[in-house]
Amino acid sequence: MKTKMEEIMEFLKSLKGVEDVKLLTESEKRELMRIEEQAERSSLMGLMPGINQGVREAISRTFTVAAITNDEFEWPIRGTVKFVYRGEVIGEEIRDENELRRLKNEGNRIIGDIFVLYSDKIRELGIVNLRDATLVIAPLELSWIKNVPHAKRVVVGSPSTPSDLYIKKIMKKDVADRGSVVVGFEID
Repeated sequence: MKTKMEEIMEFLKSLKGVEDVKLLTESEKRELMRIEEQAERSSLMGLMPGINQGVREAISRTFTVAAITNDEFEWPIRGTVKFVYRGEVIGEEIRDENELRRLKNEGNRIIGDIFVLYSDKIRELGIVNLRDATLVIAPLELSWIKNVPHAKRVVVGSPSTPSDLYIKKIMKKDVADRGSVVVGFEID
């Protein structure tokens, strides 16, 4: 008879684009949070200081699993990375080319073929310097989250580059062309 945790780990490992999983220890979770906080203070994704809400929430759950992902992992089309100014979303990551094209045609600014800045919202709020905004990496909205067996309050976070490197180190994966996520949850 499998334990609930074994079933959860098998489910996560069976997901498309997930190559390996590891249940993090409390000390690994503390170190991951320390690294993530340091990355937040410097500049997330090389853009500006921010907060990695997804990773913070995943680490705050009783159980946190790190997963190594490949190109087949299905990322959400919109909204993982958001530029927030005084509680308003003024830009975000969009992973759909047609949606990016549509938004550009509407007069919005596209940065690096993946981020859109909403021109109307920026004008409306009178933003002069984007450095006044906060970069928020939200929890990933993924279709399978509600299907994790025996788990509740499931949240998936996308680690910063330093955290990604730490996860690969503790999982003994020397794979520069792979990514990682952290999945936090409670067991029901």
